[in-house]
Amino acid sequence: MTKSRAFTLIELLVVISIIAVLMAILMPSLKKARNQAQSSACQGNLKNYALAVQMYAQDNDDLFCHPGSCYFSQLDPYPQEGGDRWKRWCNGNVYLRRYPEYASEFFQYLSEARALICPTFKRLAKSTRFHSDFADESDGVENYMPWYNYSMNAYLGMKEGEWGVLKTMNVRNPAQTFTFADEGCLTKPGYFWQGLNDTALYPIWPTSDAPNWIQRAGGSKWDVRPGPASEGGLGEFCDAIGGFHNAPTSDPVGGKGNVVFLDGHIAPHPTEDSFALAWPY
Repeated sequence: MTKSRAFTLIELLVVISIIAVLMAILMPSLKKARNQAQSSACQGNLKNYALAVQMYAQDNDDLFCHPGSCYFSQLDPYPQEGGDRWKRWCNGNVYLRRYPEYASEFFQYLSEARALICPTFKRLAKSTRFHSDFADESDGVENYMPWYNYSMNAYLGMKEGEWGVLKTMNVRNPAQTFTFADEGCLTKPGYFWQGLNDTALYPIWPTSDAPNWIQRAGGSKWDVRPGPASEGGLGEFCDAIGGFHNAPTSDPVGGKGNVVFLDGHIAPHPTEDSFALAWPY
């Protein structure tokens, strides 16, 4: 009768070391695969926004909806918001899938959207709920539930007297002008000072200042970038495309955000492209 032989301590340590090495090799690949899958899901969500913009324009004399009220029927707070409309994106009490009576006319065109929030952003918003870089703390929100983060280009559908265009036909280059984009909840001092807090994405606010920024950049909107002058920037933006996709650990907004363009295509872009891709002229 043969006697079974047990592992020695040295052999167990060798096996554990091999497993640790394999995990160290595999974890970055698994993380990258997860990030790519979530980014693909985000782009799938934005396809519905492209269709919604087109259908709304067809039914409304080629007009864009107003970015400030693209989701909701009013800008003023609803009773259950406690006088604060700036936290609607994480307030489950105004989640439009559950409370359609608060929805705008445009939101009806998003009825087929699979999701209104990027899965990467949803994870970030939950894990950094009380992060000091949060533009608007969720304190005071009775039913904290991040449910949207796609913001409309604030230079489209603007009222008369503001810089922006009211009709799709007036956009100079539909393939280089986004309609909706990922917006993040974190700020980056010196680059952009406001995170997600409404439904409109304003790289430069007030919008009347935008032509001055373009002039300072030498006349090209592509040279209007946020940040300090030592890095080629022109100053601090208000809002920016969320740079949380594939962002490095040292810079949680240093990745890219997905944007959908007026011509319907979708692509990831960094925060520094926010103004150039938003300005419709």
